[in-house]
Amino acid sequence: MSAVNVNHLYNNYQFLKVFNFVSFFFPNKLFLVHTIVVEQSLGGVITVVVKYLYLPSFFKKGRSKNEDSLVNVAASQFEAVLLKGVANLTGAKAIIVSCFNLKKIYSLRFKRISRAVEFSDFKYSAFCHAISNQVLSVLVFSNSGARLLAEYIKLELRSSRNHNAFISFLKNYLLFLLMLVKKRPSSCIVGVRILLSGRFNGHNRARSKQIRVGVIGLQSTNHFIDYYSIPCFTKYGTFGIKVWLNYE
Repeated sequence: MSAVNVNHLYNNYQFLKVFNFVSFFFPNKLFLVHTIVVEQSLGGVITVVVKYLYLPSFFKKGRSKNEDSLVNVAASQFEAVLLKGVANLTGAKAIIVSCFNLKKIYSLRFKRISRAVEFSDFKYSAFCHAISNQVLSVLVFSNSGARLLAEYIKLELRSSRNHNAFISFLKNYLLFLLMLVKKRPSSCIVGVRILLSGRFNGHNRARSKQIRVGVIGLQSTNHFIDYYSIPCFTKYGTFGIKVWLNYE
């Protein structure tokens, strides 16, 4: 049999081009990306899978004129634009793009978490809103979510002025969620670790703060550790965000 000449995506720099294009394709103030998977078969078919949360109402009060046009675009239209962009970038003839809105997949679990929050003291916090409930519910009930949590923390650090209050809320809220879903078989998460570094509240010197909730076993083979790191650029300087999620 004669070998088929196919420019595989993993054999050259095109994989990084496609991955970076998909990573920066979604506007930060409209989407929170959960996972991005880019693969290519032996026949040259490129498969792109993106899981995201669509949240155009999160920045309704403070959006600019340039963002008004982005909000009017439906989430379903981004799949066609993404398909065209990957085709122009790689020149491949066979491309499969699948986008999953986690808000629709976990809608029932979002309602359960929201009902539990209504009977707690978190409902009076300024950081407790629909997006925080959705993001933290996804990482509790899914098998991965470090990137989603890091993107959520990035949005809150850029929009909030009181960073210390947000870090305190996040720690208490994660502890509340872990205790809430501890005995449920659908939840696999057992621990969360978050490391933040930067000039909190505009302080003159940079500091590091750590949030550690539950069990984080870095030397155990029985657990799966989901890790993600991302920089956050604010008016106070650059923050470093590192997230570890421990799943059974």
